[in-house]
Amino acid sequence: REDAGMGGMPAGRGGRRRTRERPDLLPDGTRVTVRGLQGAAQHNGKSGEVHESNDVTGRYTVQLDDGEVLRIKPENLLQSCSAELTGMERKPELNGREGRVTGWDASGGRYHVSLDGQVVSLKPDNLILPSGARATVIGLVSQPRWNGSTCKVVSFDRERRRYTVQMKDESTHLALKLESLRL
Repeated sequence: REDAGMGGMPAGRGGRRRTRERPDLLPDGTRVTVRGLQGAAQHNGKSGEVHESNDVTGRYTVQLDDGEVLRIKPENLLQSCSAELTGMERKPELNGREGRVTGWDASGGRYHVSLDGQVVSLKPDNLILPSGARATVIGLVSQPRWNGSTCKVVSFDRERRRYTVQMKDESTHLALKLESLRL
């Protein structure tokens, strides 16, 4: 469902529909889970779909699955996407399997991933994010200026175990380790 489009909303509604996808923004139609809201904590854990972004406010308009529409900061959204499990040494039979990212445990530094009806807790370096996913760059020592920047996953090189990501300016591409990206 990541490519679901506008979800049946009439064209032109809201007046801010992007004509071109940007590597630093979640595309319209992206499935997300709300997290970390304090003033409206009752919405944490709810799922929905991005309908637009507003460059002035820096917020996304998200229609929740229950029909409610919220305007939410990017840091309060978790992109819900499929991801491939990798580097599972104690359970090698899980390598190559696909799960769906459903949550993030900041205190433990692990994703919650739905796999065959169960939720497992995995480190970022045990997941390969799909091409097109948006993520935040973290922990770079050699190029710290990129830390905190949102990028688009272009591809994953299995031999080198590195993502190729596209930065906001669209001409800059970086090769990053699995642990250097957060949804």
